[in-house]
Amino acid sequence: MAIMHEERLDATICERRLMDLLREKGPQTLDSLCSLPDMSWAQVLLAVDHLSRIQEVNLELMATREYLVSLVERPR
Repeated sequence: MAIMHEERLDATICERRLMDLLREKGPQTLDSLCSLPDMSWAQVLLAVDHLSRIQEVNLELMATREYLVSLVERPR
């Protein structure tokens, strides 16, 4: 049970990092996010998958196997 809690905590940290990066720099390709030095590509993919499922980020197919990740625009 403690392992699952630690994994979720790691995922939350990665998700926050990605959300902050997208707020600061705008939309990013999935490849560029996967090359971040402080996260593995697996951590990035899991975080993007979760964030897209809870509708925090959008994934847009740009070309074959090339995706753009952006924040979901919320009405103010």
